Amino acid sequence: MTESPPPEFTLMDDLPTTTPPQRLGEDLAIPESDASHLKAWGDFQLLQRMGHGGFGEVYRAWDPVLEREIAVKLLLPRGLDPEQEFASIVAEARAMARIRHPNIVSVYGVDRRDGRVGFWSEFVRGHTLTAVIAMDGPMDKETTAQIGVSLCDALAAVHNAGLLHRDIKASNAMRDEKGRFLLMDFGLSQNLLGTAAVSGTPGYLAPEVLAGHPASVQSDIYAIGILLRFLSTGRHSAAQGTEPRLASSTTPLLPAGLEQIIQKATDRDPKLRYASAVQMREELRSLEKPQAEAMPPATHGSLIRRKALWVAALVLVLLAAGIAFAPRLLRRAQNGAPGQGSPAYQDYLSAEDALLRYDKPGNTDKAIALYQSVLQRSPNYALAEAGLARAYWRKYFDTSENKWADAATQASAKAIEMNPNLAAVQMTVGMIHVDQGKFDVGLQELQQAVLLDPRSADVHAALGEAYRQQGRVADAKNEIQTAIDLAPDNWRWPYLLGALQIDSGDFKSAEQNLNAALARTADNTRVLYNLGIVYQKQERLPEAQAVLEKAIDLDPNVDSMQALGRAFLLQGKNQQAINVYRRAAGLKTAGYEAWGNLAAAYQRSGQYPKETTEAYQTAVALALAQIKNTPENPYLVSVLGQYYANLHDENDALKYLRKSLVLAPHDPDVLERVGESYEVLGKREEALNFISQALKLGFSVRYAKSVPALKALREDPSAPEAIREPRTANQQHGDK
Repeated sequence: MTESPPPEFTLMDDLPTTTPPQRLGEDLAIPESDASHLKAWGDFQLLQRMGHGGFGEVYRAWDPVLEREIAVKLLLPRGLDPEQEFASIVAEARAMARIRHPNIVSVYGVDRRDGRVGFWSEFVRGHTLTAVIAMDGPMDKETTAQIGVSLCDALAAVHNAGLLHRDIKASNAMRDEKGRFLLMDFGLSQNLLGTAAVSGTPGYLAPEVLAGHPASVQSDIYAIGILLRFLSTGRHSAAQGTEPRLASSTTPLLPAGLEQIIQKATDRDPKLRYASAVQMREELRSLEKPQAEAMPPATHGSLIRRKALWVAALVLVLLAAGIAFAPRLLRRAQNGAPGQGSPAYQDYLSAEDALLRYDKPGNTDKAIALYQSVLQRSPNYALAEAGLARAYWRKYFDTSENKWADAATQASAKAIEMNPNLAAVQMTVGMIHVDQGKFDVGLQELQQAVLLDPRSADVHAALGEAYRQQGRVADAKNEIQTAIDLAPDNWRWPYLLGALQIDSGDFKSAEQNLNAALARTADNTRVLYNLGIVYQKQERLPEAQAVLEKAIDLDPNVDSMQALGRAFLLQGKNQQAINVYRRAAGLKTAGYEAWGNLAAAYQRSGQYPKETTEAYQTAVALALAQIKNTPENPYLVSVLGQYYANLHDENDALKYLRKSLVLAPHDPDVLERVGESYEVLGKREEALNFISQALKLGFSVRYAKSVPALKALREDPSAPEAIREPRTANQQHGDK
């Protein structure tokens, strides 16, 4: 089955993406950071660079103020006076921003930020008409006329605003996912910067413009005529144009009716062309299909089906004539994927299998090496690039090393450039953005992945995990249950559902689901770890200790050791807890949590004051390094605030504690951590409030009664009854 080309997102220029595939070395090589890819322009977050060329670069971006996806084009310096350059761009951008038309890509603003001039616009997912013809072949008369009506309508709005387009071509017109046809790129860069006496695209330029005369309404109409010829025949004219065209030895004939309109629009004499875009639009309307037969909105599925039919018909013709596939068509059909029987494809399947069992030691490294091997042989294979991004991100989660986070971000951006129309690619970038705390854009990407492949259990599970991180329990449960229904034998889905139920305090259901996951993978340390947490939450501490010790025997990892340390603490085995925390902190993969837990264990014992301070300082340094990658993670933010509180740094402590409350106001663990920190800082009233909220939301009473930092709070008459300690006779006498 052939794949459709990816939707094209570059809305303001036809910029090629010419960056070569990253060559990865041996043994889990990490791509070097690309300094040319910016991460921000002013307040806008630049998510992916979609293209770059001689005039600028275009990014898919996020506007954090209005919370919407946008396209940002940053212009390259042209050696002009900066003020003159900026004034020219602002003048036309303002004019374009005043135009409100359903067939025109909206320009939102223009500015100079961080030393770069740029403008931002509506971000539309869809295909340029160049790509549509490449997929579907030439269009019939009625469909060509329908598109012509939409584009002439848009062009009329441009002309009525006193502007010219000056670069109409198939790659500057787009069909979006709903079937809307859009005119875009109004020369905000090429023409205003005065880079050439003749500006535009050869093949679309009117004869008088080629002769050096200025552009006009009639030269725009000429370009529309050339575009309609391309849509109907796959060619611009008998002469060779610049757009891709169908292979043929003769120029196809124009359909009756349409031929007369195109001839008039492209007459060599401008005076004999249509006087206006409105006039041309009215003649095209007579050729449109009746409303009941109008072309339906394009969807991903319909594009694939129509392309498959067109390719199949072409294959039959070629086979009947005894002609084999042309190499170019074959490469297009494969779209970067290796043949199914090839060693590269087998490596891809092996990488997927390895990453499926990321719980096994060494499997993530194995997956990375295999994905890299695939991409060395098939450098444009988007699925392998997305898999590599997920493997890098998993490596980052396991090690907390920023180099893996950077590698994952770069790989996901490459996958998007290769083919953003694959569910696995959208899922990958969405997962990473959600984990980074960029919930709005991440959820959009994951929801887009569901639209692309509604039967993918992986996609539904990823969306469910995103909802879980937002505290949307019901939505998360629905998505994960859908994943279970689609792939009931996969251990990950009951595992994720169990994690969700731990968060919501349904420990009985969590235990059932985790045991179901364990039945599928008995040696799974991730499942054993979560099962140990469930036993801890239920205060079944000997069972928790046993299952966590089993997990450590299978894989002596940091997470299981920390959970075992907590089980020891809850049983009053302080020295055993210190010993296991020391072991965890000594591992190469130890992060801020290992050192923070070691500091807390030292602090609880009261015998290691110097070691306590040093461990907290190390934990702060590691947490600050990680928060650069996940600045909106409420757990990390609250933990960092707690570390600062224990170092008696009130300013920094309150900054992070307050932020964590904004990020997760109903998370009992966050609330307890904040309350404990306020108590350490001597703010009893606030501490009582947060501890009370945490207990009402299901925080462990037993743990709250065992925390040394809360000892004085538990003796306060205002303490929650569940944890309040009886006051001694001396204390009661002191009250009198």
